[in-house]
Amino acid sequence: MIAVTAVAGLTMVTGCKKDDVQAQREDVAEARQEAAQETAEARQDESQELASAQENANEDVAEARQDANDKIASANEEVRDEEQDLAEAQANRNEDLAEGGSGMAGTTSAAAATTVNGRVLSKSGDTLTLVDSSNKELKIKTNDKTALMDNGSRAVKLDDIQEGSQVRASYVMDGKDMVARDVTLVAPVKKLDK
Repeated sequence: MIAVTAVAGLTMVTGCKKDDVQAQREDVAEARQEAAQETAEARQDESQELASAQENANEDVAEARQDANDKIASANEEVRDEEQDLAEAQANRNEDLAEGGSGMAGTTSAAAATTVNGRVLSKSGDTLTLVDSSNKELKIKTNDKTALMDNGSRAVKLDDIQEGSQVRASYVMDGKDMVARDVTLVAPVKKLDK
C-alpha cells in the first residue's frame, strides 16, 4: 500500500510539473505575442513619424524653391527695367548726337548703334583698329561728336587710348565707315615700372 501511495503521489507530482511546464509555455507564447504586437506598433509609429518628417522636409524644400524662384524673377524684372532704361537713355543720347545745326535729326539717327568690345591693335589719326572676341578686325573712326570716356564715365582724350587697351565702342555705319558714337576705355594698358 505504501508503494501504491508513493506511485500515486509521484503521479500527482509529475502531473503538477506538467501543468507548470504547460503554464510556462503559455506564458512564453503570450509574452512573444505581446512583444510582436508592441514591435509592430513601434514600427508603425516610427513609419508615421518618418512620413511626417519627410512631408515637412518636402514642404520646406518647396517653400525654399518658391522663394528662390520669386527672388530670381524679381531680379530678372529689375534687370529688364534697367536694360529698358539704358536703351531709352542711349536712344536719347544717340538722337542728341545725331542732331544737326537745324535741330533736325541727321541721317544717322535711323541707324541702330552697334556695340563691340575689343582690344586696340593700332591708332592712326582719328581711327582705332580693334580686334573683337572673335578675332575680327574693325576700323572705327572717331569725330568731334564721339564721346570718349573711361569706365567711370569720366572724359578722356583719344591720346589716352593706347594700343593694347580694352575698349567698348558703340558705332553706326556712315556709308562704308564705322563712326563711333562713344568709346569707353574699359582697361587701359598697364605701364611696366623699370
